[in-house]
Amino acid sequence: MRRRYQLALALALVPLALVGLLLRSGTVKEGAQPPGELLRVLEWNICGAAQNCSNRGSTGVGTSLARLAEQVQFRTPDLLSVNEICHAQFVALQALLSVRGWRMEGAYAQMHDNVPACGSDSSYGLAVFSREPLTAPAQYRPFASTSEEYVAQGRAERVRRGVLCAPTTVKFRRVVLCGAHSGTEPDQLVQAQEWFADAELFPPDVPVVFAGDLNQQPNEAPLAGLYSHTRGEKDTYEPRGRFIEADESDREWFRQGAAGGVRCDDPGVARCRNGAPTADDGRKIDYIFATEAHFNSPTGRTEDFPESDHVLYEASFRFLE
Repeated sequence: MRRRYQLALALALVPLALVGLLLRSGTVKEGAQPPGELLRVLEWNICGAAQNCSNRGSTGVGTSLARLAEQVQFRTPDLLSVNEICHAQFVALQALLSVRGWRMEGAYAQMHDNVPACGSDSSYGLAVFSREPLTAPAQYRPFASTSEEYVAQGRAERVRRGVLCAPTTVKFRRVVLCGAHSGTEPDQLVQAQEWFADAELFPPDVPVVFAGDLNQQPNEAPLAGLYSHTRGEKDTYEPRGRFIEADESDREWFRQGAAGGVRCDDPGVARCRNGAPTADDGRKIDYIFATEAHFNSPTGRTEDFPESDHVLYEASFRFLE
């Protein structure tokens, strides 16, 4: 309550003409807000129009898109990552969120344009959204390694998977939100690791959130380049990544060895490359990462809805000073 009062008082002292500029530009100095502010993120593979989806490109009542709009309004995330979404659904989701009073600005990346259920342009891909306006154009970096094809309408088309990144602000701090829907080819996440390690592409002083359906389980080799710690007490490999993951401190799964993770039996282990399953087949393949240099206190929660074969994944992190 005190924090809200302080913010309201501060804004009241700023000339009204400058309030919108402050909120949009993200030019407030880092550290102007108290440390420990909460960042909330949602990630969902909505199964928007794939061959096994029940809603097949629809946007109305009873679809995963309508469910997502409802859940965004209820959970009020700062950032949102969506997989398996048609371009028409992307446009519809922005409109639904605006009507529901939780407007978010989004960016869309096309993975291919050969999905009849997606409508006239048959465009299908992934999207990222921010509660605050994007501060620069989003960029999509396709993976170099792919042999996957999608067959429909009498033709086969190569699937152009990759990473979509959009710069924005959260709690007056600069943040880059990246979303992805990688395949099972390990070289794709290896390439993502190389991108995130590139200081020119991702400066070390800028917080990064990376979310998506990565189609790999926590103990598989491609994930080693993302996590900033080892799999567990029996893992001798040095960590190579920059990220903590939302569900890595969920002790319920430390000794399960389930969802593609490893057993972390030592009571002294606080972080384990494991977590609750996120897909109907019992695997954990959906992730919400945040850079360890800028965040701590990760928490992850999942909720299953009938409209998709993936769970809705909700995460929170706290900003460091």
